[in-house]
Amino acid sequence: MLRKLFLGFSIFILLVNTSYAGNFESGVKLFKEAKYKKALKQFHRAEAAGIKKTALFYNLAVSYFKLSNYKKSRKYFLITSKDARFSQLAQYNLGLVALKQKKKSDALKWFLRASSNAGDPRITAIANKQIDNLKPGKGRQIFDGGLIVTYGNDSNVLLLTDDSPSRKSDNYLENYLYGGVRLGHAYRLSGSWYQRDYSTVNSGDYSVVQVKGDYLFAINDWKIEPGIAFSASQFGARDYLDTLDLNVVAKRSVVSGRLILRYRYSDLSERDSTYNYLAGTRQQARVDYYKKTAIGHLRYRYQLELNNRQDRTTKSYSPTRHDFRVRLRKNLTRAWKLKLEAQYRLSDYPAASGVSRKDNRLRTVAGIDYRLNRQWTLASRMIYTRNNSNLSSEDYTRTDWQLSALLYF
Repeated sequence: MLRKLFLGFSIFILLVNTSYAGNFESGVKLFKEAKYKKALKQFHRAEAAGIKKTALFYNLAVSYFKLSNYKKSRKYFLITSKDARFSQLAQYNLGLVALKQKKKSDALKWFLRASSNAGDPRITAIANKQIDNLKPGKGRQIFDGGLIVTYGNDSNVLLLTDDSPSRKSDNYLENYLYGGVRLGHAYRLSGSWYQRDYSTVNSGDYSVVQVKGDYLFAINDWKIEPGIAFSASQFGARDYLDTLDLNVVAKRSVVSGRLILRYRYSDLSERDSTYNYLAGTRQQARVDYYKKTAIGHLRYRYQLELNNRQDRTTKSYSPTRHDFRVRLRKNLTRAWKLKLEAQYRLSDYPAASGVSRKDNRLRTVAGIDYRLNRQWTLASRMIYTRNNSNLSSEDYTRTDWQLSALLYF
């Protein structure tokens, strides 16, 4: 969350008085070079000259924060908070200072003030996240969402109904729109729409609409969020499946990291009788562990999936799956981010007509993001998949190239 501390930092440069612009600009330059002590000297020279601009006090507060001098950082953020133009930002940062001083009640007070302050909705949103971390469900009503548009090339389009390779290459356009709003203190309503449309291989086209409701509460150090979701999907020009999901997520901080447990029970029914063999149930149990390391942010994941579908006489659609993943995210600069992921999945299908199927799949993802600003990000991905199966028809390789534009709001 430290990055949130500098929200609006650059705009303050335009507000400084020319009488101390040299010292101020030198301080900003030194700050960007992570020379915080030298930056403080420049900012204090401007202060000694009798300058009382809020921009100066803000930058003094931020510099002291970076040097872990939270007492003085608090002093200057308090001064900044008296200026109505910057009060919400200062209140949020005072909450961060209180967290560093291990004063959770004070932190909650400042985040609540920032949340209720009629100012920048982005600050309201991140203040609510902090409130929910301290006291789950107490964040005020907020809305967030995003839109992701992707153009890609798939070297081997998978036939969705069978999860089998088509041996055909095609370009596609993918859209994902999502949003959520908190209702009251503990309830959250969200929805999403996803679509993938291939240029010529229509057997790969897919779209789904989902609505979801969650309830948030806490038990000791655990943040618990049970929920229910309903989705309706379409395959090509035909109705496909209706899915009712019952899920629960539990999160907590652990030594040097964060632990997330998730369980989902899905009831699937066909929307078109053509797909009645896919009706049934699915259970997924997942463990995620997040850890910040010297090489970047790591996530380790294991997921167990159990399926009980109607199946066909000659083919089963009810695999038991073990999924292992590791992901690395590393900030190369303030704008560039590297993303790497590796997945190994084992699938064991019940025998059908005396034939059993066993797959092991390796998938690797390499991508890089470029953040234009707080709302817009451009991203590129290369996804390589190698599926090994005891059935030769299910053996395949697949390479998926993607270019995406992401809008967050």
